[in-house]
Amino acid sequence: MLAKGTTALVTGGSGGIGSALVRMLAGTGVHTVALSNDREKLALLDGTANVETVFMDVTDAEGLRQAFSERQIDILVNAAGVLGVTGTLYSVPHASARHIVDVNVVGVHNCLSAVVPGMVARNRGHVVNVGSLAGPYPSAGQPMYSASKAAIHNMSSNLRMELFGTDVRVTEIRPGRVRTGMHAEMFDGDHARANELLYDPYECLRPEDIAEAIRYVLSTPPHVCVAQIEVVPTHQVVGGTKMHQRAPAG
Repeated sequence: MLAKGTTALVTGGSGGIGSALVRMLAGTGVHTVALSNDREKLALLDGTANVETVFMDVTDAEGLRQAFSERQIDILVNAAGVLGVTGTLYSVPHASARHIVDVNVVGVHNCLSAVVPGMVARNRGHVVNVGSLAGPYPSAGQPMYSASKAAIHNMSSNLRMELFGTDVRVTEIRPGRVRTGMHAEMFDGDHARANELLYDPYECLRPEDIAEAIRYVLSTPPHVCVAQIEVVPTHQVVGGTKMHQRAPAG
């Protein structure tokens, strides 16, 4: 798939992981479409060899259909996503919860609907859905984000079953903590606070690390499908249980 003459569509193409991947794919000679709803960040990619920028939101189902249903998209990477504010499942504001679902879940569905039928018709293509370590495991403080990434896990598995018998491959990649700046959403956009609490004290992944993992997945032979892959910092693990100790009776 990583060859001149192929076209990749990367949503969230101006963000941390998306931008790193766009530059990496373009560097291999792949014509790479960077789709984003952030004009300023998208403009930073203008003039980059093999990069085409498209200003569009993944929640715009009709816009995506018009723009891409008739184009030959060989690679679709669903990297657009939002984290939302911190809270419990029962206290997260409705507007934040709805926005997370609209972007992280419905947005992926919109992109799949616009692109995958063409892949099936050509019997060729590769879909990469960027999930999260928060998908299969509870994520304290980010319940709606975790739920949305659990949906991506399930959607990826379903899509692979639905495409059984075709040569279209599906991969879900689940990163651990990546220093993308996305976590500032937890602190009302305060990047300094995110750096202080979540980035600087830890050896986090870089966006380029995830881009490299996706490059590997896309470069495997046609008969090989990396269906799921978790990429985490060496010093990040998930596991264990908690027990709450009640006060002694009396």
